Amino acid sequence: MYQKFNSIIISILVILFSIKSSLAEITFQDILENPSDLEMNLKYASEQEALGRYKSTLTTLERLNMLYPVNTDIKLYLISILLKMDSAVKLQLMIETMLQDPNTTKETRDYIEEILQTIREQSKPEAKWFAYADVNYMQTDHSNIDGISKTGNLFASDNIQAFASDSLRYDKTYSRGSAVTVGKNLSANSAISLTAGLSINTQNKGVLMENDVVSTSVSYSKISGKHMSIPYIFYSRPNERSAADVSTRGIGFNNSYSVDKNNSITYSASASSTIYNKVARKEVELADNANNDIYTVSVGNNYTFSGVNLISTKFSYLEKDAKADYNAYNGSSFNIGYTRVLPFGTLKLEKTFQRNIYDSRNSFINTTINRKDDIDISKIQLSGKITQLIPFIEKFGPKGLIFYNMNFTEIDSDSTLLNNTAIRQTTSFNIVKRFSLYE
Repeated sequence: MYQKFNSIIISILVILFSIKSSLAEITFQDILENPSDLEMNLKYASEQEALGRYKSTLTTLERLNMLYPVNTDIKLYLISILLKMDSAVKLQLMIETMLQDPNTTKETRDYIEEILQTIREQSKPEAKWFAYADVNYMQTDHSNIDGISKTGNLFASDNIQAFASDSLRYDKTYSRGSAVTVGKNLSANSAISLTAGLSINTQNKGVLMENDVVSTSVSYSKISGKHMSIPYIFYSRPNERSAADVSTRGIGFNNSYSVDKNNSITYSASASSTIYNKVARKEVELADNANNDIYTVSVGNNYTFSGVNLISTKFSYLEKDAKADYNAYNGSSFNIGYTRVLPFGTLKLEKTFQRNIYDSRNSFINTTINRKDDIDISKIQLSGKITQLIPFIEKFGPKGLIFYNMNFTEIDSDSTLLNNTAIRQTTSFNIVKRFSLYE
């Protein structure tokens, strides 16, 4: 299959890489010691290809593609291997990715487009099922888990008083969970998937954030020309240890449109409904007063430059309707972010400015002050495959299906109410192991 194109690509690659043969075979240990040496890794891939070990070749090239995302030659080499492996679905997804990649030159883009068009004419891709399971663990350190105000005081029935003496500032939370995803590739550029998961959340000192969460979602993805659309529906039901149980269901979509090789426009909308279980609640205030419907819309822009940098901006608007008007508000926000692809992961810096204006006063807190919150959110995140941080782990998981995420977030809230003027900082580390169940 695709022998004509395979021969053409291999001929081009011989000229592009000019990889000279050597009497000494490069070992896997050599690769572990020099994971970012482009020449050595390409020679190793070539040797493995000559021995017919296409999976090893593919793994090496996929890693190089992550380390050198602007190198079109590596992507072409990947395509040649996928042609040899007769992996039609992965091949077409790789080609589509190259067409969306701003680093792909016009000449290469035209050439790839010809290959893609011929493949589509020759045969219609068969729909294929896929399934995988994720097992994750996350630990989060909180600097102010109970949200103690900056002054240490709060309003209660128009009176100012101190937070309770047993209120916690520093604490840790732990999350352990798993999720199973089952899906089907409907074509080379569309798929549908179902995900169901369970997470168990515990707290070191307190109990406010302890719960078990059951969740499920269904999503559909479709790439059509310059458009990518992802509509979805979701449902979650936390089983709270010390508060009313709650269920949330929603629907939405995340879309993007590629303007040119460097710019894309993103836009999204969602609607969700949250219902509390007032029977389980044993507080004065009825839990179902917090029942709400939330509607959000957003529009943004992504700008890519130098192949490894991304600047993003996004404007969002949210409207929350609640059974009790003092729980309802409308809010607007502006987010700006910078993303950089590094050899050991992807670094992301974000800043969000948000303002929420509430519909009415809460007489349990203050009868004369209208609530308005101004919130600044700062975030630093580093994520990627664990083998990017610790290369030797690859021999224990050669498919590279162990992922990590490190995150620091600061939320600085200023409010017309003392209760909601606080600074909260969280630092978390998350690790995910993915198991391929069917592909």
